[in-house]
Amino acid sequence: MPSGRLSLMDLEPAYKMESIRAVQDIQHEFWPLDEINLENAKFPCCLVWTPLPVVSWLAPFIGHVGICREDGSAVAFSGSNFINVDDFALGSVAKYLQLDRKQVQFTVACS
Repeated sequence: MPSGRLSLMDLEPAYKMESIRAVQDIQHEFWPLDEINLENAKFPCCLVWTPLPVVSWLAPFIGHVGICREDGSAVAFSGSNFINVDDFALGSVAKYLQLDRKQVQFTVACS
């Protein structure tokens, strides 16, 4: 065997079965989410959208998108290296889509 090359037997697995089982257990143990609260602008596990002035009038599919954490706080990316938490910078939320946490793909970290 030439130097610098590894055989298949020398390679470590990219994942461990114990880690996969732990991730599968986590997927089935979700705690309940709070209800969507329009009055306080809390949207747990949602994608949120608001129109941009003038731009959305001309092209209604263009707007500002944010993602909400499990506590309902909106996270919006508002410029270069600037993130607004719980403050949707360009207006109030016009549309929201709640994500199904059971369809989330968990990745297994190698250790």
